[in-house]
This record gives sequence, C-alpha cells and structure tokens, in this order.
Amino acid sequence: MHAGQSANQRLEDIPLDNLKTEKHNVRRHDIGVGIPELAASIKANSLLQPIAAYYAPDRNTYVVLAGQRRLQAYHYLNDNYPDQGYDKIKCIVFDEPTSDEKKISISLAENITQLAMSSVDLVKAVTDLYDQYGNYQMVQEQFGLTKHIVDKYVRLSRLPSEIQKAIKDNKIHHSPKTAENCALRAVNATKYTDGGPTPVALVIQIATALAHREIATSDIPVGPVSMPVKKPKSKMQINLSSDTASKLKRVAEDKGEHESLLAVEYVASGVDRDYAQLE
Repeated sequence: MHAGQSANQRLEDIPLDNLKTEKHNVRRHDIGVGIPELAASIKANSLLQPIAAYYAPDRNTYVVLAGQRRLQAYHYLNDNYPDQGYDKIKCIVFDEPTSDEKKISISLAENITQLAMSSVDLVKAVTDLYDQYGNYQMVQEQFGLTKHIVDKYVRLSRLPSEIQKAIKDNKIHHSPKTAENCALRAVNATKYTDGGPTPVALVIQIATALAHREIATSDIPVGPVSMPVKKPKSKMQINLSSDTASKLKRVAEDKGEHESLLAVEYVASGVDRDYAQLE
C-alpha cells in the first residue's frame, strides 16, 4: 500500500475503455480546453497526479470522480501515440461512495486542491526557461509546452509594464486568459513598438474593447489613431458545417474571443483579400 493511502483506496492502472464519467464530477466548464497542452505536459513529465474513480460492479466499469481532463489527455495521447503505454492511466480507486452527496464531496475536494498557477507566475516561469535554453523546440520537449504557449508567454513578458499591469489588475478583463490574448491582439493590430507613435494607453483601450466584444480586430485601423469607431454592420446568417463550427469554437477559446466576432474577422479578411485581386 502506498504512503497516505487508506485501506479503502488502492492505486491501479485502469484501461481507458473501462473508465466512464458521470454527473458527480463537479468540473463542468472548460473540460475540453487545453487538452493538447495538458497531453504535451504529461508526455514530457508523466502523470504527476492519478485520477480518482470508484468501481461499479453492476456495470463492470470504473466511474471517474475527478480527473476528466487528465483522462481526455490520455485519450489524446493514445490516439496520437498508439502502443506507447497511454491505453491505461493510473487511478486511485475508492470503494463506491454510499451516496451521491459523498461522490460529489470527493470530486469537489480533489478539484479544490488543484490550484492553478497565477498568470504572472506562468509567464515568468516559461520566459525564464526560454531565456535559459533559447530554443523553442528544447523547451517544448523538456517541459511539455506547445510552441504556441511558449511564444505567447515570451511575447507577454516583453509587453510594456503598463500593459502587464493592466492585465494583472483586471483592467482589460476579469479573465486573465482573455486579457492576455486581447492585449497581444491589440499590440499586433496597431503594430505597437516601444517608443513608436502608438501610445500604450490606446493599446490598453483597444484591448479592453476587444475583450468586451465591442469591436473586432478587423475594425482597428493600423497606426497612431484614436479609438476605432464602431462601423454599421449588415446582418447576414451563415451556416457552418459541424466540423468548421467545432474548429471555430476551439480557436475562439484559444484566442479568448467570441466565436461570432472571430467568424466576422475571417469573412472580412477573406473578402478584402479577394476584392483586392479584382482591382
């Protein structure tokens, strides 16, 4: 028996196909967000914390109480790296809780203890790694970070201190991820450079407008300009395939932007590109 385990808990390697998730898991939101990044971390560093489940003999299956995202990451790894040992996952197996309330309390306790690092700590940690190794590929492989994450945090660390403070103080948006993504998009859209003609205050103002869905990136004039004026919009309904809609949702989550605004940007950029070819 492992240290810290009680008599009614045991550590087992459970086949993925034998694990099911049910209503008692308290994590309901953003379950599928960032699974490739989590999978990359597990691949580089192994599974640092087993998932938790109980065995349901009437169904001959294990029911997950905590660890849905880790389980999804293992499915992702098993799909992309078959025959490399990702078809099973380490699991702390409990005796079946005697009530739904007990199942929920176990799930809640496990999720509460998983405190996320602050955004500031993450940016510093990733940037320190990149500064030390100076190579995206090495940081990716050694520490299980995707190139997108490394690039994003390095860029965040190089933002002006005023923008970093606005992100930290929730001046741009209450969600750190949304604030970070919109700040980077505002910097890119205005082509902001340190000491250049675009004032930092304008970049923060534009980032805030992006974060609160008041404007789309395509509404932002490039250069030292005043706050973009909202353009009158023509309404149009576009039906997307389920595959395209799913991809759009994933990209929108990653960018911290609403799906409809992102779709408008894609349409606008495509129309502008093709219209330019007519001239």
